Amino acid sequence: MNKWRECLLQDIAEVQTGPFGSQLKNHQYITGGTPVVTVEHIDNFRIKDFDYPSVTDEDKRRLSKYLLKSGDIIFTRVGSVDLSAFVQPNQDGWMFSSRMLRVRVGSEIDPRFLSYYFQQKQFREYILNISVGATMPSINTGILKGLPVSYPPFTEQKAISLVLSSLDDKIDLLHRQNKTLEAMAETLFRQWFIEEAQENWEEQPLSNIASFLNGLACQKFPYENDLERLPVLKIKDLRNGISESSDWATSKVKPQYIVKKGDVIFSWSASLMVKVWDGEPCVLNQHLFKVTSAKFPKWFYLLWCNFHLSRFISISSSHATTMGHIKRGDLDKAIVLIPPGPVLSKMSNTMIPLLQKKIDNSIQIHTLSNIRDMLLPNLMNGYVRTESL
Repeated sequence: MNKWRECLLQDIAEVQTGPFGSQLKNHQYITGGTPVVTVEHIDNFRIKDFDYPSVTDEDKRRLSKYLLKSGDIIFTRVGSVDLSAFVQPNQDGWMFSSRMLRVRVGSEIDPRFLSYYFQQKQFREYILNISVGATMPSINTGILKGLPVSYPPFTEQKAISLVLSSLDDKIDLLHRQNKTLEAMAETLFRQWFIEEAQENWEEQPLSNIASFLNGLACQKFPYENDLERLPVLKIKDLRNGISESSDWATSKVKPQYIVKKGDVIFSWSASLMVKVWDGEPCVLNQHLFKVTSAKFPKWFYLLWCNFHLSRFISISSSHATTMGHIKRGDLDKAIVLIPPGPVLSKMSNTMIPLLQKKIDNSIQIHTLSNIRDMLLPNLMNGYVRTESL
């Protein structure tokens, strides 16, 4: 790393905060105008594609200095201040909100390289440590400008960002494929069971077509040594994956409580969701169901769980005085239509390949993400050089 230069962020980039609240108030937002990126849209170093507030063309011209360009990097100013996102070409011309900070680099820095630099665990811990605020972390332009940054010559920056972005591009492609597969499966399900359902099809409760195994109180199952332990799958891990902050338990629990790739997991408390697990083996924690069936195919009970999920979420939200959840009785009230065996078999011939492709994609996403996360710090500290890849 003897060719790497060290400086402050202000030496290589312009840092700007979003428009003040007095310049753009909530009531000025419209539907269908220029999107405005807020704190809620930053997730996993991406700008999430959902429900953007937007502004009129007049406000866009009035606040033109707050427009984003492809290659900009935005930070959340309040809350998860270690999170940033790279602005993609299709987001060029969007606006960022008052709770965001924009970083725009000069010609000697590859913006994608700098975006990956900001994703390092070491950098994220540093910015959290220097953030201000007694109750909620916050940063400002002064803090961001004063951040130390190190970078190699421009050609090596480009090489590093090319290696990492090629992995991210493949991950994004697989995510898009999965969204398409999900949409296809949902369309077929609705066609078969809503639009074309037959009156003579059998009706049974969701609790009858599958087994819903509740997880363990894993704190009662501590591990005794590193060779006989597994991470604990909790609700946060179901959403974000196993991480260094995950808990651990002994692997010597009953086999049915071990979660493996391809298992259907249903979070029935707090954040309700249904997901096909794509991570490493782990121990099922309480507040999660592992859903299985000896009689019906996986696609069938998975899609019926998803079909009833919105109603389950409504039931959970009604428990205003406690942590939202559903009960087994709610599974008993969720009705499932069961077509005759030959019809179900024909449906399975279509659905099973769709589901298996989605599972395979999810496993590949998990693998590629692990490779990227392993390469990132090693490329940034010079342990791995791009010419060796």
